[in-house]
Amino acid sequence: MLGRVVVWLALVAVAGIILSKTRSVRPPKGYREVPGPKGLPLIGNILQVPIQPRHQLISWAQQYGELFRLRLGRYNWVFLNHPAAIKEIMDRQAASTSGRVPTPVLSELVSGGRRFLLMGNTPTWRKLRGLVHKLLTPRMSEKFRPSQDFEAKQLIYDLCNSNLDDKEFYNHIRRYTTSVVLTSTYGKRVPTSDNPDIVEVYGIMKDFSDTTVPGAFWADVFPPLAKLPTALQSWRKRALQYQERQTRAWMKFWNDLKIQIDLGKAPECFVKQWLETDWEKQEISELQAAYVAGTMIEAGSETTSSALNSCVKYLAAYPHVQERANEEISRVVGDARSPTWEDEEKLPYIRAMVKEILRLRPVSSLGQPHMTTADVYYKDYFIPKGTVLALCQYAVHYDPARYQDPFEFRPERYLNHPLKAGAYAGGDPFARDHFGFGAGRRICPGMHLAENSLFITLAKIIWAFDIRPPLDAEGREETVDVSDNAYEDTGNILPRPFRLRFIPRNEVRKSKLIEEWEQALREGYYLGDVKVDALGMVVE
Repeated sequence: MLGRVVVWLALVAVAGIILSKTRSVRPPKGYREVPGPKGLPLIGNILQVPIQPRHQLISWAQQYGELFRLRLGRYNWVFLNHPAAIKEIMDRQAASTSGRVPTPVLSELVSGGRRFLLMGNTPTWRKLRGLVHKLLTPRMSEKFRPSQDFEAKQLIYDLCNSNLDDKEFYNHIRRYTTSVVLTSTYGKRVPTSDNPDIVEVYGIMKDFSDTTVPGAFWADVFPPLAKLPTALQSWRKRALQYQERQTRAWMKFWNDLKIQIDLGKAPECFVKQWLETDWEKQEISELQAAYVAGTMIEAGSETTSSALNSCVKYLAAYPHVQERANEEISRVVGDARSPTWEDEEKLPYIRAMVKEILRLRPVSSLGQPHMTTADVYYKDYFIPKGTVLALCQYAVHYDPARYQDPFEFRPERYLNHPLKAGAYAGGDPFARDHFGFGAGRRICPGMHLAENSLFITLAKIIWAFDIRPPLDAEGREETVDVSDNAYEDTGNILPRPFRLRFIPRNEVRKSKLIEEWEQALREGYYLGDVKVDALGMVVE
């Protein structure tokens, strides 16, 4: 016990020295520092940032304008609060603003330096980024529509056969999104929420989430601590255990698919496409490639399920929005079948709903912060090398000058944005639909897959069900809480488990959704030219 106390006292002392020697870089003549609230000695503004930061960040943006600065631990953070600032700094100056915050434990020990999401702007990251973007184009993402349609049919069937006044739907949605991303990545679906693969994936994501909590590893808060002798790195054993678990899981997925390929039974999927590229000539190892695929699984599972769960919550809280969506679907689709991809162009309100939930509840509080690798200039502001950049989605998404009643769920505000998010990302920043997928060279490469998934699922859910609030002990409908208190205290915007009722709209639609699922079970679906059955196995 005494030894542990001595270690922590040493760490605190080193941290104090590190912080005390950290100084701001003076702006060149004609430029000024980015303004921001005054902080405390050593720790800066850490205590001023609440666990749920939405309203505080918006308040600072209103006070300071396009940019404001906070001191969080060892680093200065600059928040970008305006479309023009985001475009100039993250897009046009991307060569200097695509770095990542050094996290020697999370990136190097937990992830073995292989987690694509955490890599700095290195030659390896640039090679991997090029391959990933080439394989996740809108056209390539369309190849996975049959599996998304299949999974959405199972989802509404599961919702129809669950306790209608329970939290079980929450796990059904998580199963859906994980199965979609696993199928897209490895051609491997998960038919039940207790499937070993989904348990393993969420176990790894839980490990990762635990390690990203501020203070989980002090060497990530104060990177020079990572240079302490190994014997003093009390976090090292736990971090390496996390790495061992994910390495084992990601390589199992990788090797299983290679066996399928050798047998000629591999369905179309991201990793199969990857293996058909020149990745080995680019000196990328199998383990590194498996980690890239694993990052895609992590990124696509919880984020999409968060958006879906948020959307059904808001639909229950805003019944007039749900009624308008149902009117559109009833007029275009009717009762005789559920919505399909062929209906997408005729369902603009459903498509607008996808954009609105990504505006209102983006899947991450601060996106994935970038870091400047060279000095950056914006107007008369100077942002020195080594500054953390955060795209402040809240400030942009809740700007009343752009969005009337910004805290309200109003999909109709996007009826004048008929294209997908990727079509707006590279153009006029004031014409963008939302910034939920980020900006610059680190914009989310899976945005096309995610948007497709959200569209087909929401269309089928609204076609099948009237989503209602839960009932209290007296049989009265409760109020659906959409405040920040209804969300987890994490970096990602995850709604806490909650109760809703999914009531079939009528007997015809209920019978039809059951019929469609039973037919899907019999027929399976196609991934490319390969037919897959309900268990995700290739059909001879």
